[in-house]
Amino acid sequence: MTTYADLLIDTANRAYERFVRAFDGVSVEQANAFPVVSSAPQIKSMTWLAWHTARELDFQIAALNGATPLWHSQAWKNRFPFTVTDDEQDWRHTPEQAQRIQTDSTETVLGYLKAATDAAAAYIVTLREADLDDIVDENWTPPVTRGVRLVSIIDDAVMHSGQVFYARRLLGLTD
Repeated sequence: MTTYADLLIDTANRAYERFVRAFDGVSVEQANAFPVVSSAPQIKSMTWLAWHTARELDFQIAALNGATPLWHSQAWKNRFPFTVTDDEQDWRHTPEQAQRIQTDSTETVLGYLKAATDAAAAYIVTLREADLDDIVDENWTPPVTRGVRLVSIIDDAVMHSGQVFYARRLLGLTD
């Protein structure tokens, strides 16, 4: 690895691969289950964690790239049995809202995550190093650069890829 792009893409791909390993051998019912809903309802399902990660990659990369999110352009929204608005801040989901996020197929949620990861990589390789210094959000002090936003997006994916193993273990499943 020699460039910032290689590092960012490798990190995003590792997070995706961790999700794939976590979902190995997991039924749809297990993936959709909140592992300790009675004692810790804020610990989300494996499905929610994978979907949220895909959505964050998808919508935030699309915003940076000036593109339509894959949720719409590839009709991923039609493949899930729930609806959410584009401006719904899923990272703020209450336990009740998060429990609506279900899948009929673990392949679907992992497919969306793969598509979003691939779109992030495709975008990252188009950037020049100087592009990383572009200000993309002036709502923060200091303003957020493209590079900082990319690190934030991928860091979120990495964090959730670890949480999905925690949820798996709370369901009583081994690694």
